[in-house]
Amino acid sequence: MPVTLPPISRRRFLGRGVATAAAAALAACPRDLLAGPATTAAAPPLAVDANRIALFSDTHLNADKLALHKTGVSMWDHFARAADEVLALPVRPAAVLVNGDVAHLSGRPADYVTVIEGLRPLRAAGLPVHLGLGNHDHRANLLAAVPSDERHRVAALPQRSVSVVRTPTADWYVLDSLAQTNLTPGELGAEQLAWLGQRLDADPTRPAVILMHHQPDREPPITGLTDTAPFLDLVLPRQQVKAVLFGHTHVWRNYEREGLHFINLPATAYVFNPKQPSGWVDATTTTNTMKLELRALTPDHPLDKQVLDLKWR
Repeated sequence: MPVTLPPISRRRFLGRGVATAAAAALAACPRDLLAGPATTAAAPPLAVDANRIALFSDTHLNADKLALHKTGVSMWDHFARAADEVLALPVRPAAVLVNGDVAHLSGRPADYVTVIEGLRPLRAAGLPVHLGLGNHDHRANLLAAVPSDERHRVAALPQRSVSVVRTPTADWYVLDSLAQTNLTPGELGAEQLAWLGQRLDADPTRPAVILMHHQPDREPPITGLTDTAPFLDLVLPRQQVKAVLFGHTHVWRNYEREGLHFINLPATAYVFNPKQPSGWVDATTTTNTMKLELRALTPDHPLDKQVLDLKWR
């Protein structure tokens, strides 16, 4: 079952947690305590680039919006700032993809209430949001937080949260590498890999971009995918797979193998290494390229606005 939150109308936005009675209080409410980036609920429609995707990863949202990571970083503040930046774009993306570790540590029900609240302004602005799962997420708790009329189910993989986001120039495969909540390594599993191979083979001429939380990991100790070998055996020979994007390590980097691009997305929430940026990535695809621009939240980070121009194999 994919976790896909569709856009919501202005009326529905106000009816779900931002009640009319509370509207007058929003202006006086401290920024950190708002249910989400409050700048855009009434924003006029803007141009949308159908081939543009906003990529968040490792948001680690806590039920308590004032919670801080041990480094002193506010996960809520970083998320809200990233969302505000997306909503301030003169040409908006077609969708927002959040690549796992959506919740802080163990995917508590209350964490996902905060997640749904935080995503609401993006959705009210017309942006669908697709959520991948990481090792700090909890499937049942996330699904319970999603309004019942917005849950989507696919019979092929009822136990996994997968989706395919189709744009004019590429198909984005959002995979589920959650093996066990709060256990570091991840796994796609034989069933999901079989599904992925079948979907790719059904449309071999469409460029495919794969998004998953855990990194391909071939050397012990394994902190990423435990089934890296079968995953690589599947994607490397299928030339329509152009890029694999992952998170988990809170690092921004890229490399190639057999012409296939591997991109480690930065964490939106916080970094383990202070030299690394936190932030989000602005992605645009064409028929034969992908452009990724880092939008660093870390003040004055030297990699802010770094652009990766990647040519398809």
